[in-house]
Amino acid sequence: MRTSVKGKKSVIGEMWFWWNPRTKAIHLTTNDPDAPTFHVAIRDDPSKPSGHPYLFRELKKCLVKKGAPAPP
Repeated sequence: MRTSVKGKKSVIGEMWFWWNPRTKAIHLTTNDPDAPTFHVAIRDDPSKPSGHPYLFRELKKCLVKKGAPAPP
């Protein structure tokens, strides 16, 4: 990851995300050596600590658009 050139107020990095039907979550991670433990699971259920329905739907749209496995 690197900071943006203009103002250094944001970080630019490569992220991966995928659907795991067993956990019913979309997982998000990076291979950046500065963030070796970064891995989050995003769920559609707002009652869960990892629940974020809006982000879940937006990531699902991206997976579907690219033909990757996605939530039903």
